[in-house]
Amino acid sequence: MAGAVSIRGLVKEFGSRRVLDGLDLEIAPGEFVALLGRSGCGKSTLLRILAGLDAEVEGAFSVPERVSVAFQQPRLLPWRRVWRNISLGLPGSGRPKDWSRRVAEKALAEVRLSDHADAWPLTLSGGEAQRVSLARALVREPELLLLDEPFGALDALTRSAMHRLVEQLWREHRPAVLFVTHDVDEALALADRVVVLEAGRLVAEHRIDLPRPRRRASFVDLRVDVLADLGVDDVEAA
Repeated sequence: MAGAVSIRGLVKEFGSRRVLDGLDLEIAPGEFVALLGRSGCGKSTLLRILAGLDAEVEGAFSVPERVSVAFQQPRLLPWRRVWRNISLGLPGSGRPKDWSRRVAEKALAEVRLSDHADAWPLTLSGGEAQRVSLARALVREPELLLLDEPFGALDALTRSAMHRLVEQLWREHRPAVLFVTHDVDEALALADRVVVLEAGRLVAEHRIDLPRPRRRASFVDLRVDVLADLGVDDVEAA
């Protein structure tokens, strides 16, 4: 396929309320796209549709065969040890007995949690649980990774560390990424392209042609433009 994601005229309604209104979007293979917008504008709804969790839509869209999702809440099963959470759903037929554990342990090493394979989810910190969620998403080698505000519940220091980790994992695996966030700085630090959703349509787009890793000082002017697209005064948001 030419693009990892292709969306044409996508419409989603909840009763009489139209959440997505003829939305068009293309995401190239390996591209990191951040999706910004006010609460209730349809960001998470779009991710659920692309993840195959909501099929009642109008319009057309296509996604790759391998799609993984990481949500704001890690959604780990508390009765399964960490490695079993990561390997849940992996095909086991015809594989060696210990294959799924080895695959899970490799994924845990990538997110720097090698010593947590046998831990129970309820013993993890918020940042550790979110790293397990990322490992679970990446272990399937997705062509498209959907991130729905995965750092929203984390403290500032943990959030910064997760930014670096996600960028590193994206560089290594190169999936296309659609990243929903409310944080403009977060979007500008991580994405190749930032798009703004309003009233169910994309109303603005910014390409981020800045070297990585990025610091806020490098994109301060672009930040003002994106905030204006969101209807926010930069002084008010500072």
